[in-house]
Amino acid sequence: MAYQLIQTDITAIDNIVCPHCQHAVVDWSEEQYVQPCEHVLFIAMDLGFEYISDEFEQSMSRSVDEIHAHDDQLNMFEELTQTSYPNYLIYRSDLGAQNLSRYVGFIQV
Repeated sequence: MAYQLIQTDITAIDNIVCPHCQHAVVDWSEEQYVQPCEHVLFIAMDLGFEYISDEFEQSMSRSVDEIHAHDDQLNMFEELTQTSYPNYLIYRSDLGAQNLSRYVGFIQV
């Protein structure tokens, strides 16, 4: 398995901090709340992507455009884990509605 899943107790209104540099990659005090650092591969929800690095997208079996074109069939966790990217962390947190989750991918250093 190329990824390690970490289920967090982060709520939908909490900031999400990079485990490597401590930068708030989801920062609700900012108008543009998605604030990726150099360690972030993606920030996504079960509903779609909020951010994805070029490097991670190139390792996926389908492009973001293809995934969003068929979002009625979307299984985001499956899309994020069926990739050729080696050794990454996935932080999963609850969005607080309809059993939806947010996923933040970080490189392993």
